[in-house]
Amino acid sequence: MRGVFWIITIITKGLEALVHVELDYNGFTKFLFYTFLASTALLFWYLNGIQPEYYIDEAFHVPQTLRYCAWNFTEWDPKITTLPGLYFITSVILSPFNLCDITYMRGISVLGAFINLYLFFNIIKENWMSQMDWWNKWSIIGLTHNLTLFPPLYFWSFFYYTDVMSVNMVLLMFYLHQRKHTMMVALAGLLAVLIRQTNIIWLGFFTIERALDIFDSRMKEPVPPKKLSTSLHFFLIWRQLMYELRKGPLCFVKFVAQICGSLLPYLTVCLMFVTFVVWNGGIVVGDRSAHVATIHVCQIFYFSTFVSLFSWPYVIPHWQTCLRFLRQHWIFASGAIALMAAIICSNTLVHPYILADNRHYSFYVWNRYMGRYAEFKYLLIPIYCASLFAMSRNIAHLRFLTQINYVICVCVVLIPQLLVEPRYFILPYIFYRLNMKRPERWQILCEFFTIHAINFLQITIFATKVFYWKDQPYAQRISW
Repeated sequence: MRGVFWIITIITKGLEALVHVELDYNGFTKFLFYTFLASTALLFWYLNGIQPEYYIDEAFHVPQTLRYCAWNFTEWDPKITTLPGLYFITSVILSPFNLCDITYMRGISVLGAFINLYLFFNIIKENWMSQMDWWNKWSIIGLTHNLTLFPPLYFWSFFYYTDVMSVNMVLLMFYLHQRKHTMMVALAGLLAVLIRQTNIIWLGFFTIERALDIFDSRMKEPVPPKKLSTSLHFFLIWRQLMYELRKGPLCFVKFVAQICGSLLPYLTVCLMFVTFVVWNGGIVVGDRSAHVATIHVCQIFYFSTFVSLFSWPYVIPHWQTCLRFLRQHWIFASGAIALMAAIICSNTLVHPYILADNRHYSFYVWNRYMGRYAEFKYLLIPIYCASLFAMSRNIAHLRFLTQINYVICVCVVLIPQLLVEPRYFILPYIFYRLNMKRPERWQILCEFFTIHAINFLQITIFATKVFYWKDQPYAQRISW
């Protein structure tokens, strides 16, 4: 292990020496943007050329958008399970110019990739506003680049799926929340929900964060960040609540009214969503047979592995600390590992799509390893432990209740899902990365090369591994 760290250190020190060459920051930023523009345009042209026909769910999304472009809002494909926000927005943009075809619809997703670039840059810059030294300016560019080209997100930028526009709206919520534009956050949240229903959970995240901001601002004395990041934060909030209660019923009612007034735009959207769920009889529209809610705790383990795959430079520095923690708290660790093994034994579930759809990597992982060898799923427990431990350390600087808020939201997003789908992990991953503590230089550089290597492999596999299904005339390919 020390040898690996030594090699990484040698490589990254050399790369850092190159980076420290005096470069024009604004000029390099423009160069990077135009490089991203050119490479994305070329990839779009190439992928659209080799796959001009529908790709997987485009067979549902594109025809539905064509109906909306033709002002036909009454016909609905029951196989579509999300709300029609994507189709409305696309038809509003393309219909006036008579550009409603699959190429321009995919172009909407490409446009979304550039919107993500802008939002990532500004969110990260706002997060680090208090630490704007020379290196941080370059780090912001590096992190923006890495998140924009995050493989499961960037790949879908070339196809007409809900993912990119969904991320656009959630990032817009994040961006506006940082600037305390309450009404605009709620509006962006409404649009996000109209694109994908589960985005209501991320609006709930910002609702709780706004409430915590209000509580923190009313505390008599400022609380040091080190105390806020511990469980003491919960007791400080509780003490503030009791203080408001002791001031008398009238004062407490005014306090609650102030909180509710500040959160009214958020609460209005949440109430609208609850009304929709009651009226619709569930969160899913269309065919619900493939999206029946369940309890699938193993999703959290799969997500932790997903995080380790794409952000391993932020995981390995915590390995030694993790081993030390396991040795020092071996009774707790033994209980946790036994609990994980019990969950894996009793709660390893598989969706029929995983068994049948060979266009996704999850099909091959399950059928060649997880489903074939009973012991394989237990061999992953050390990876789960290391990943979850590293994740907890990487967000340990956040205030305690924000950490709890994030964990709850991730659990609510993932655990009810039977289908193991990397696209479901995108937003939990993005929130994790955006809220991580300041990374080291070598971590950004290693992540940079990892992102490009995985994207290269994904595009290569997609372009070369072509097969056909008997019941469909067009080519099938492998993706996330």
